[in-house]
Amino acid sequence: MSAPSMIESSLRSHREGSVLVVVNHDPETRNALTPAFYTGFRKLLEAAGNDSSIAAIVLTGAGDFFCSGGNLTVLKARTTMKESQRREGIDKLHGMIAAMRACPKPVIAAIEGGAAGAGVSLALACDMIVAARDAYVSLAYVRIGLTPDGGATAFLARSLPRQLVSELCLTGDRIGVQRLYELGLINRLTDANDALTTALELAQRLAKGPAGAMARIKRLVDSGAGNPLAEQLELEAQSMAASFGTAEGAEGIAAFLEKRKANFPPASNGDAKDQTGDA
Repeated sequence: MSAPSMIESSLRSHREGSVLVVVNHDPETRNALTPAFYTGFRKLLEAAGNDSSIAAIVLTGAGDFFCSGGNLTVLKARTTMKESQRREGIDKLHGMIAAMRACPKPVIAAIEGGAAGAGVSLALACDMIVAARDAYVSLAYVRIGLTPDGGATAFLARSLPRQLVSELCLTGDRIGVQRLYELGLINRLTDANDALTTALELAQRLAKGPAGAMARIKRLVDSGAGNPLAEQLELEAQSMAASFGTAEGAEGIAAFLEKRKANFPPASNGDAKDQTGDA
């Protein structure tokens, strides 16, 4: 394990081999989000996407809670601002969420305790979610007269029945992750204090896979929820044709035919980026 680096006061990272572990580190506020975090994490994601030595990312929170959402002191200050000023912080949040989806590397959330408000959006923007069984999620915006942001309604509407999305958003009640696991929103459940370990194991497994293919898969998964069938079939055709022309594809097929474990080549910066056009 490499020594942790500090990007800004509440954002820390360290390496576990080819896995980058990112920690939202502000336990006094249960890791509340700030504009500085939005900017810092976005920069980190963009750098990781171009770093061929990083194959996967795990995101977690310090202490016993994943993320409590927006800092209410910061949110209160926005009530007296002009609308254009209020949009600045929201746009930074949304820029970070977009960067998470654009990052070609798999991103896995490790949740202890729970996720609230924009912390739920942060977890949903990850490719997979590992959570301790006693954790919960809460979109309590409505309780303070606000509405969800960070892509929460988009991610949830693509994954859960409308009635449950309405319950989450209209009541602000805590929903246990066991219920969400049974509905497929959570990938793995663990004992308390084991979420990070399990997320790391999952990330290290993905890190051994074909980086270029996984980058293309991320794009296909995102587009598949909304594209008409004809458009998605075209994107799948482009991705498959491109994949056949890569060293990854050649090694994967050869390994299968030879009944051995594939030894995928290290990713280049070009492989890690989404390539659905010419190989």
